[in-house]
Amino acid sequence: MKAKLFILLIVTAFLFSGCYQAKNDTKSEDSEETLITQDEMPPLRVVTIDKGRLKMNQDGNSIGNDTELTELQKQLRNDTCDVIEIVWIWDSSPKYPDMPMKINYNKLKGELKLIYTQNNVVEAYSNINPNCLSEFLKNGEKSFYSIENYCKDSKYDFDSGDNIQKEAGEKPQQDEITGSVRVVKDYIKENAHDASSVKFIEWTKVSPAGKYWIVRCKYKGANALGGTVTENAWFYIQNNMVVETKRVD
Repeated sequence: MKAKLFILLIVTAFLFSGCYQAKNDTKSEDSEETLITQDEMPPLRVVTIDKGRLKMNQDGNSIGNDTELTELQKQLRNDTCDVIEIVWIWDSSPKYPDMPMKINYNKLKGELKLIYTQNNVVEAYSNINPNCLSEFLKNGEKSFYSIENYCKDSKYDFDSGDNIQKEAGEKPQQDEITGSVRVVKDYIKENAHDASSVKFIEWTKVSPAGKYWIVRCKYKGANALGGTVTENAWFYIQNNMVVETKRVD
């Protein structure tokens, strides 16, 4: 009788131990399943293209049929990438040093960045979808400043970086409505034959260029012969002073 009771206790203990272990195994499996089903995003697919050296014209745009903008247009049709990165060097010799550049466009976020890599200066545009960017490029536009005409919800942001601030000083103030730059207006009138006759026609946005801030201005005024002449020139600014000009022919 005692032997039977002893055997019964052993069997009961074994069964209880097995149930306990089964419960523990179930919890372990549940834990593993929880880890497996955690949210996880796949890595972005990035394509990087080096365009080498590109010659820059007097308007600050690349010359030729194969430029950073034609490459951007080509890569917009590439469905195998999420981020387009294009690097190149603007050759503005012999008068000015080389200018390393980069375009970074995130299709998924609609973020477009023009980066002056030497000075870590970034011109950023948000809410830029591939369709409006493609239309912008198809129309032969050269400056991202006009992209707001194609991408209606776009927003512009500027990060001046640290290096350009040391050499060129603070970015010159530009009137939000007329686009005029006071330091350039004063310079033109001070050097005009008849300051009262000067009329300003066109301004670009102030941009970083190496150790300068630059802006192009088109204006007209009276010359020494009494006639009216129209001038179009780039103005190079350091520490809120025009230090050099370059006419656009």
